[in-house]
Amino acid sequence: MTTATTRDNTNRPIVDEQDGEVATPFHYGSGHIKPNLAMDPGLVYDLKPSDYLNLLCASAYEERIVESINYNKPYKCPKSYRLEDFNYPSITLPFLGVKPINVTRTVTNVGPPSSYIVNVNAPRGFKVVVLPTTLTFERTNQKKSYRVIMHAIRSAHTSKPSFGELTWTDGKHKVRSPIVIPQSEKMAM
Repeated sequence: MTTATTRDNTNRPIVDEQDGEVATPFHYGSGHIKPNLAMDPGLVYDLKPSDYLNLLCASAYEERIVESINYNKPYKCPKSYRLEDFNYPSITLPFLGVKPINVTRTVTNVGPPSSYIVNVNAPRGFKVVVLPTTLTFERTNQKKSYRVIMHAIRSAHTSKPSFGELTWTDGKHKVRSPIVIPQSEKMAM
């Protein structure tokens, strides 16, 4: 969610109520919504019904199941659709190993013309590159895509996932997307 925060109303990190530890995106998703900011989010991640149907296709659902969700209308699953490219604000990837992985996201400017610069806080043990690093919008409802390239930078072994985030900002809006990599195997380099 683009208008959410990972801090509570006292500006402290959100904690897990069960154990009092600092929470993760597995606990709070993208964070707690800030309703006033949601009225002017700056950028949004749009999804059409076909995007959800393609997600089901990529998740190996049979076409007849996908069609039943599509009001029993015929639906032809695309031959190549990657789960990683589902245009959701958050980015969750399987264990990466040594091969870099690319994902694409598309944002829509719902505000006035503006330029957004990206800031990346990479998950521990991973390098994240975002291209381009600046998105310039000349009008409302203009769409722009960006690529996120991630790969392991060192050998690591942990049973805990690794969390990061990327944030687009134009000085007024902060559009944050969590990055989650379930990290449960040794990374061979």
